[in-house]
Amino acid sequence: MKKLAAAVLAATMLFATACSSNNNQQNPSTGGQTTPTPSTQAPTKTLKLTGEVDTSKTLTTFVNIQPPPAFHGNPYDDVAGLNWSVQPFLFEPLTDYSALPEKEYRPAALKSYTLEGKTLTMVLRDDLKWSDGSPITVDDVMTGLYIQASKGTIWQVAESIEVTDPNTIVIKFVNESPLNLNLVLPSFIMTPKATYGTFADELKAYVEQYRVFDEATGRYKFDAAGADVLNDINTRLGEYKPDPLKEVLYSGPYVLTGVTSAEMIFEANPHYYMDVNIKRIRALRSASNESFATAVLEEAFTIENGGLSPEMTAQVENKFKDTLRTIYIPEFSQIGYLFNYQKYPFTIPEVRKAFAYMLDRDTLIKLAEPGSFPSDVHASGMLPSLIPAYTEDGFVDTLPDYSYNPAKAEELLTSIGWKKVDGKWANENGEVVKFELVTIGSWPSLMYPSEAYATMLNEAGFQVEFKPMEFAAMIDYMNKGEHQIASYFVPSMSTYAHPWEVYNSAYIGAYAGRMNLPTLAAGEDRILTAPSTGKEYNVTQLLAKLYEATDEKETKQLTQELMTLTSDLVPFVGLIEKTAPLRIYDTKLSAAEGEIGQPQSDFYWYGNLNNMVVKQLRAGEIYFVK
Repeated sequence: MKKLAAAVLAATMLFATACSSNNNQQNPSTGGQTTPTPSTQAPTKTLKLTGEVDTSKTLTTFVNIQPPPAFHGNPYDDVAGLNWSVQPFLFEPLTDYSALPEKEYRPAALKSYTLEGKTLTMVLRDDLKWSDGSPITVDDVMTGLYIQASKGTIWQVAESIEVTDPNTIVIKFVNESPLNLNLVLPSFIMTPKATYGTFADELKAYVEQYRVFDEATGRYKFDAAGADVLNDINTRLGEYKPDPLKEVLYSGPYVLTGVTSAEMIFEANPHYYMDVNIKRIRALRSASNESFATAVLEEAFTIENGGLSPEMTAQVENKFKDTLRTIYIPEFSQIGYLFNYQKYPFTIPEVRKAFAYMLDRDTLIKLAEPGSFPSDVHASGMLPSLIPAYTEDGFVDTLPDYSYNPAKAEELLTSIGWKKVDGKWANENGEVVKFELVTIGSWPSLMYPSEAYATMLNEAGFQVEFKPMEFAAMIDYMNKGEHQIASYFVPSMSTYAHPWEVYNSAYIGAYAGRMNLPTLAAGEDRILTAPSTGKEYNVTQLLAKLYEATDEKETKQLTQELMTLTSDLVPFVGLIEKTAPLRIYDTKLSAAEGEIGQPQSDFYWYGNLNNMVVKQLRAGEIYFVK
């Protein structure tokens, strides 16, 4: 794993070098991606400032939430609840985490942790309090761990989870794995026993009654006999919608004190275990790319990485050329197109492949924000920057190449009985091929390339309705399987920096639902057949082996199998691998050290924006100076 870690780091640095060497010119090796020229950044600028700390100023960032009245305080609802964009402010993680420059976990809610073989021992701080002043205990943490029985992987890979004293939880894993720490340590404490204890008690009983050991995978799974029990618990958990201003207890540095359709206000939590140098945070909610761009130009933000079109980026850099500080954040994330696996015509493998061939990456990526690189043309699911770390040399070139090739797309479509009639594609029943392409209208890297892709498809003879939506509405639309093609983030490696994350999310986790793969019964394996070869893949077993693989050769072999399957199925296709530009507008904001105008490889500059802010806040790295 040390070799893999070194390979990941090397790939990241190569990626950073390519990004910083573009000098605002087309880079032939990356299909035309551009980044701002580092020389546009004044050499005297720095992220770290000196001077007396000013605690009176408000930091303004942004969030992606559904507006009131739908908005509520359940953190397990990623559509209308306290989702990923606000959780860092409101809930304390067990540890702060970064995958760069290598995986590292720094205690936050934990006083300490140790991993010895298959045993993880976590010691909770004894000065933690909820926002009402009541103590945070190991019982609250255990409540969250039991709720994960309905949400995640922990009860499949843990032999036991026990409280051994008033501050200590011990997890004994079934097997050693390089991913065991990722699964637990970055988790937020957001389930007070007083609120979620009933759900936890029911899920504890569910674990004890329906969890069985699966010899085929070497881990636990849940018996299908408990499906109705689990569905009932999940239904009631999803129906719980507390008032986020009055009923929710917070464990993190802030409490939510105000929310409108336009913004949220966070005030310092008076019961937090440390004083914070920024007492108030204002988070704007943008309904469209126009409103977001207007807010940027009006200097509404202290810091943002919300994404701007190349034209708007140039306008912002020109307007704020004397004060703007820009850095680039490696995300290990991808933007692309999710096909609805069970909605015609994307039930047909040849159609999904044809649409991959019709993706003109070189043209479309020029419409995306700076810091965007082409994703893998082989539709393998893997990020180009990490392919060298997890595959044998030359392997990726053995996969189909889905580079822009309209002739190849036409060949595939005619092979299934489709044909062009008066310049329009008709399907095997002679019907005009109609479908919609949906995306989030407020994110330029989604909006502009997708709008152009829809136009290209219309010109190619399809009848495409382009449908931009608000963030929460789009997530809800995908989760319900109502889309046909959705332009969004596709499965990536942003948390684990490991291929297990890509394929687990694609075939088992959240993206399996967003692509509308057939629902698995409890304990059922995901078994898929490659359309070109007829080879059957037990994806569940492959993922279990990949999760636990510690040998570099085995990790690569398993990754290559999953890449081969994905490249043949094409359940999604990537357009962009992101290194997101992050811009600081307020000249009095001091942040963690970093190199202006360059991609970062640093503990504090990894993760989503608000996570980075709070991670630096805990370490005293971010503050205003007078």
